[in-house]
Amino acid sequence: MAIELVPFLKMHYQDLKDFFNSVFFTAIAGSLAGAFAGAYAAQRIAEKGKSRDELLKEIRNTNAAIMVAFGICNTLLALKKQHIKKLKENYDAQKADLLAFHEKRRSGQIDKDSVFNIQVDFQHLSQSQFPSDILQNQVFEKMSVGGRPLSLVTTLSQTVHSLNLFLEKRNQLIDTYKASAPIPTEILVPLYFGLPSKGGHVNEEYPNALTAIYDLTDDGIFFSQLLCKDLTGHGENLASKFKELFGDGAPTINRPDFAKADCLGLMPKAENYDDWVSSFVKKEAA
Repeated sequence: MAIELVPFLKMHYQDLKDFFNSVFFTAIAGSLAGAFAGAYAAQRIAEKGKSRDELLKEIRNTNAAIMVAFGICNTLLALKKQHIKKLKENYDAQKADLLAFHEKRRSGQIDKDSVFNIQVDFQHLSQSQFPSDILQNQVFEKMSVGGRPLSLVTTLSQTVHSLNLFLEKRNQLIDTYKASAPIPTEILVPLYFGLPSKGGHVNEEYPNALTAIYDLTDDGIFFSQLLCKDLTGHGENLASKFKELFGDGAPTINRPDFAKADCLGLMPKAENYDDWVSSFVKKEAA
């Protein structure tokens, strides 16, 4: 049997009023409110603890990514210091001497039958193992970065891959030359420096490979050190956020130092990469 609500409330108003004002109801209401407040507080504490753990985890992942990028940069700096820099400088100096020799012989300053003696550097350069996959996984999967750092990771991976290809290309050319040894000077000199032979043919495989190795080594150094800088900035932002929310306790952010490499003349000039940097900034602002 249906009960009309309004008449029912009118009939039992005093009873309901007495019930809601009773000690029994007050106790029940207080218990429910306390239980709700306790559950809400517990949930907030759990969420805060989760946020704290997630923030700490990303800070640690950022530090790990910084060290992987720093390791790649150090490998490239060591390669340049031990082999690439000297190899390229000696090659360029010899080529300049050769062109000066040809000019003097053409102008009659030296005898036309004079021969230019060169010392070729046919030492093999081993490919290096770069943890590009680890770096990509660390940055793309475990960190909340975007924009330039992601582009740097991809560009760096492509750069070191291309570098290893050209290192292998140079080694293959050297093996081909050694297999044909001894190569007459009139053939070896144009081949080594990419100049026209007596028949007018130009083979630039070796100079192109050497130039690519030098340039790609510099590219890898620049992109990896810039990535270190960006990741360090990201880590510092995370650490500041952690301190603001939870106080002290965040790990110290790694700060790679390239001052020594710069003093040794191993760091490429930043202005050589102005186009890359500025074009990326424009894309970010668009």
